[in-house]
Amino acid sequence: MTTYTKGKRRLLVGILLSASFISVLNQFLLITAFPQIMSDFEINATEVQWLTTVFMLAIAILVPITAYLIDRFTSRALLLAAVFSFFIGTLVAALAPNFGTLLVGRILQGAGSGMMMPLMQTVLLLVYPREQRGFAMGLVGLVINVAPAIGPVISGLLVDSFSWRAVFYVTLPAVLLLMGFIYRYMENVTEQRPAKIDVLSVLLSSVAFGGILYGFNSTGSSTTAMLMIGIGSVALLLFIFRQLRLEKPMLELRTFKRPLFALVIVITALSFSLLIAVETILPMFVQNVQLYSAFDSGLIIFPGAMTLAVMSLVAGKWFDRYGGLWLALIGFILLSSTTLTYYVVLSTDTGIPITAVLFMFFMAGIAMINMPLTTAALNALPNELISHGTAITNTARQFGGSIGLVFIISFITRAAPEAGGENPLTFLEGVQSAFFASFLFAAVGLVLTLGLFKIKERKGGTA
Repeated sequence: MTTYTKGKRRLLVGILLSASFISVLNQFLLITAFPQIMSDFEINATEVQWLTTVFMLAIAILVPITAYLIDRFTSRALLLAAVFSFFIGTLVAALAPNFGTLLVGRILQGAGSGMMMPLMQTVLLLVYPREQRGFAMGLVGLVINVAPAIGPVISGLLVDSFSWRAVFYVTLPAVLLLMGFIYRYMENVTEQRPAKIDVLSVLLSSVAFGGILYGFNSTGSSTTAMLMIGIGSVALLLFIFRQLRLEKPMLELRTFKRPLFALVIVITALSFSLLIAVETILPMFVQNVQLYSAFDSGLIIFPGAMTLAVMSLVAGKWFDRYGGLWLALIGFILLSSTTLTYYVVLSTDTGIPITAVLFMFFMAGIAMINMPLTTAALNALPNELISHGTAITNTARQFGGSIGLVFIISFITRAAPEAGGENPLTFLEGVQSAFFASFLFAAVGLVLTLGLFKIKERKGGTA
């Protein structure tokens, strides 16, 4: 493996992290612009939510293909293509004359993001030696987790001062500058190997991941949702069967033969679903139960998001010193205790400081699980399988976030089925039930993490 000087490594890492930061930031920039977009295009809340859904669908479809793309093309060419797709999507969205065109822009942005994230993880793991990979993944967590904290603040300022289009216009020069840096300074890091795209595998993965995510995120007919989940599930089984039979599969599913990797995929999917669910529940609790403003709910989320960003970097350093298993164990203890505490203490009178501090501990737990365990899982793979491993972990997180969120939030809907949750007390019951379900998710994650210790003992390795 090529050895990189500290200066060259910093330049490569800076370019990759900048690309990923812009990608993740734009996913959160648009949320506060939804009301203005609804007014301009005369659409309802269900329709405007597709701006998020198509972004996720594009990522879910592209991620499984990235292992092939990383093997087939140079790091520089692939990153340029990803950022160019993101730039065109941003430009299309900024100039969109109608909602359909805006959706096309979001699809192109999502396609660029779907290529960027696995490429970033793969390159970082290759330019850093194994004993420093925890620090490298901590950098990833630091940068991409700042976006949820500052995204809504920036977006709110732009939308209030100008219009929702400003969110895209401000992004354009930053993306252009980034493309210039990639063209001038980015070099190839990955090793090109003979690769052939299997068209049937691409079609099956698109139907599988797209269908399942569409079904779980669908707010329309339950019959349609179940049909899409059914079609997606059948396509997923056919996709798996085909990958196992191909001599050179599009996605190397034999990575699951390594018990550590397979179990970590399940655990990180659980923790990511908890992250998305709790971040969704708390603002609804503050606004629908305690009847505070959206700004007050932001006061609760912001310190926790910043805690996640800072602790991701700290956890990366701890990983290099202590390994990922003990960090994950402590992380799930924090998740279990905070979600159970939320279930017990939340009421109409719970103070904002209490809710915010608990969320900070919760997010510290998330930081000690996601990046350290992901790094441990990828360290268990040989270098030639890392691109496949990153593609699988990113796909699993998309599924974990979507499916876990739908399941946990369903407890709120059952308790408070009325639109908008007009009755604070019934909505509170739903929030409490959702947090108890979250506690059960965290408890399962804790038990599975203990199982990792047994795998480590059998293998006699480190993780």
